[in-house]
Amino acid sequence: MVRMRKISRKSDSRLAFADLSGILSKSRRSQVWVETAVYTLIGLTLIAVIISMATPQIQKIKDRSVLEQTISAMNTLDNKILEVQQTENSRGKVIFKIYKGRLEINSVDDFIKYVLEDTKLEASQPGVEIQAVGGKIILKTEKTGARYNIILLMNYSLDITNKNGETEKILQAGATPYNIFIENKGSTLVAGATTEMEFEIV
Repeated sequence: MVRMRKISRKSDSRLAFADLSGILSKSRRSQVWVETAVYTLIGLTLIAVIISMATPQIQKIKDRSVLEQTISAMNTLDNKILEVQQTENSRGKVIFKIYKGRLEINSVDDFIKYVLEDTKLEASQPGVEIQAVGGKIILKTEKTGARYNIILLMNYSLDITNKNGETEKILQAGATPYNIFIENKGSTLVAGATTEMEFEIV
């Protein structure tokens, strides 16, 4: 009978040890899961912080690229206007792509203006007009809160008109480029009269 009690005690000890091992194993697994979850959350938070810091800079780079492409396109347009101006009844065409912003052809005050609104890009000192590189374009940055409006302006001593008598033609950004036709309509015989340049958008 004494021997049977010893065996029973050994069996109980083994069972207790097995239960303790199981508890410790579950505890380790739970700890690993918690640590993994914490590291994942920290990683996701860091990624979110990096993205939030990088996004404005990326947008500035994109807007600067848009501005440079638009300046180049406006210089091309200006060159075509000067070319058509040389010969009465001549006609020219420019393919103009607007990636962002809008282009205005104003027949009242005889100017062509591009506007890029609500951008983080500070292209120049706010409120100061400067000459853009490579042409007659005047660049001006206007501050609006924490953002800026950028204006590219070309003034003319020509009589700019829009097809169908529109006082202002506004071209918005889009995937499809605009075909801008410019025609020299000549000028009247009145002293001081300017050459009429008619714009047609297709």
